[in-house]
Amino acid sequence: MIKRLFIFGFIILTNACAPSLVGLMKLEDIQDLHDDTLYVFLSDRDDDINLHRKYNQNRRADRLKRQTDNFNQKLEDAFRQNYSFSQFNVTKDSKTDKANFYVTIDITENYGERNDQFLIQLNIRNSNDEIVETVFKESSNDTNYNLNYLVRQLDRKLKRRYKQALKMQGI
Repeated sequence: MIKRLFIFGFIILTNACAPSLVGLMKLEDIQDLHDDTLYVFLSDRDDDINLHRKYNQNRRADRLKRQTDNFNQKLEDAFRQNYSFSQFNVTKDSKTDKANFYVTIDITENYGERNDQFLIQLNIRNSNDEIVETVFKESSNDTNYNLNYLVRQLDRKLKRRYKQALKMQGI
């Protein structure tokens, strides 16, 4: 009886420690990304800017253009300085068919207890629009720091997962 109980407990423990099918698929995606190109699509607010210009709100249009250009430059710089896991391509064309892996950025404003923070989430998605990996950071002010931090954390996380995938394959 004790022997059966021990075997039963061992089976439950090994099944609990075994990676899930979804986890294995993510590891496979990470291995594929290592040899592929990650696409970083820059923000395109041209429609909003043109709408402001159409109704003679040129100051707002200019401010929106400056903010968008500034954010895009910070994003591009963050990847150039902090990402080395795979090749990456920074582009404005978000409709490219070549993208097996691409970055999405979600920013939640009025976040936190006092609604004075924002949350930035950086996701890598595959061609099926499934999240392969994600990192996030909350802050109250410096988006530039957050982008650098997020890209650096993403790079580290991908490298750790890649090593884990190789180790699981016995490589």
